[in-house]
Amino acid sequence: MTLFRRLVLLVAALTCLPATALAAEVKTFAVAPFTVHGPEKYQYLSQGVQSMLESRMNWPGHLAPMDKAKAGAKLAKAPASEAEAKKTAAELGVDFLAYGSVTISGEQASVDIMVVGRDGKKWPKSLSAKIADLIPAMERTAQALNNEIFQRPSQAASGSQGGAPGSQLNSDFVVNQTGADGQKAYLNPSFRYAGPTETAGVWRSQSMPLVSRGIAIADFNGDGQQEVAILAQNSVEVFNYKDRQLMPIAKYATSPNLNLLNISAMDINGDGKAEIIVSTSYFKEPRSFILSLEGNKLTELYKDIKLYLNVAAVAPDFNRQLVGSKGETKELFLPGVHNVIFAGGQPQLSTRLPLPTKANPFNFAYLPEKSGYKVIINDDQDRIVVYTAKGERIAATEEQYCGSAIGLEYDPLMAPMEKPKTDHLWTYYYIPLPMIVANLDKDDRYEVLVSKNISLAAQFFETFRTFSQGEIHALYWDGVGMNLLWKTRRIKGTVTGYALADIDNDGQKEMVVCLNTWPGAAGVYARRTIVLAYKLDASGMSQPGEFGIDKEAGE
Repeated sequence: MTLFRRLVLLVAALTCLPATALAAEVKTFAVAPFTVHGPEKYQYLSQGVQSMLESRMNWPGHLAPMDKAKAGAKLAKAPASEAEAKKTAAELGVDFLAYGSVTISGEQASVDIMVVGRDGKKWPKSLSAKIADLIPAMERTAQALNNEIFQRPSQAASGSQGGAPGSQLNSDFVVNQTGADGQKAYLNPSFRYAGPTETAGVWRSQSMPLVSRGIAIADFNGDGQQEVAILAQNSVEVFNYKDRQLMPIAKYATSPNLNLLNISAMDINGDGKAEIIVSTSYFKEPRSFILSLEGNKLTELYKDIKLYLNVAAVAPDFNRQLVGSKGETKELFLPGVHNVIFAGGQPQLSTRLPLPTKANPFNFAYLPEKSGYKVIINDDQDRIVVYTAKGERIAATEEQYCGSAIGLEYDPLMAPMEKPKTDHLWTYYYIPLPMIVANLDKDDRYEVLVSKNISLAAQFFETFRTFSQGEIHALYWDGVGMNLLWKTRRIKGTVTGYALADIDNDGQKEMVVCLNTWPGAAGVYARRTIVLAYKLDASGMSQPGEFGIDKEAGE
């Protein structure tokens, strides 16, 4: 028999086989909501643990979760017994069903997990951890279940196998090493901050002789191109991106008595041009102003606004709106953040936003979800606190984010008529850097972009806020807490602001980071400003025209 005839017969035989014989059988599973024994405020863990376990058990090509929409009422609650669990698994037609309970006692959480197979086999697992450590504990337990039941190789082992490197992200980002199966990390964990100084996908501006406090990017002159506004210590300066550098357009100098706090941008009058909104304080009282770019000159549209102002995407529509609040000497902010309208020639407070008590115009963001939204607050200790839409606190990070060096003096214990002495020890509230909510990967989960400044001295001295290096982290809500999705490599310098914007006007948004150089504690007066831009389009990482660091820029 000739080789050709053998091949023909082999192909004919294969086409007669059922599809299931040609591919490995994919098992199915379902996870029921967990029963929560504890205070009402922890009931969110019922669906949180369910969602987290479902995502960790998912193994493409081997084990797939059942569509919840098809499950209907059969997965509305946890099975009351093992027999009921087996019955539910049979009714759903899945190979495995996971269910269990969470018991809360003080700051401790105990989780009991049971996985039953349609054939009657069962695999119990238990874990105990502090509530703040529940996520990594669940990670370990889910991995143990995967190994025990499905003989799934660990991520460390599977990651050592050969294959083409991943290209989902800009190579200057470091992915979370506890991420989804199949996600490729770009660095050996031992060298996660290593990397070439000239990285494709990153652009760096020239070094500019100013000390920055924030950045805003928008079309300020109506020409269809994005301009860059940088908030300095005593000025607002506007640039445009040209020939791979930031070219100055206009400058607005401010009084040295003003403490410049925050910069944002929005088209407040509908003329097709974004205005620059700057919040400041004047001897512990709010003073804001709004600028318009006319040609190469910044002019005042509104000044001496006795409000703290900012721009935020407000639920439920998540449209960008001008928000603000009044100031208060002892507590800095009067309770309540309001929409701001223009009436009588000046901005006025309007509807109060549904936010937790500690919210102010600078420290909150709405995080959209399928069923509504969460509210995230950056608290006085630079930790991100998560609230439900009803204002119930449900989680907080241990890590500190969004820290800045822009402080406001206040003393809540000072008597109303008392005047401070020259050596009075003030308490400081530091205006946080923004929490940018975005959906960069276009899935059903939003990310929160935040800065993480890094300084050994800042861990011991509360008022030491000049950081020598930092990172940008992308966090996401995983049902239990805020978890890391990816982060940039270590950035040398103090991060002072960041934005998602099309800085080079190529039709695609970049992640733009503004920073002050760090010449050492003895040389803080020699600090200068540099702007970085990270490409976010993974598909274009090796295409012509992408960002590369200009060897001659900035020195």
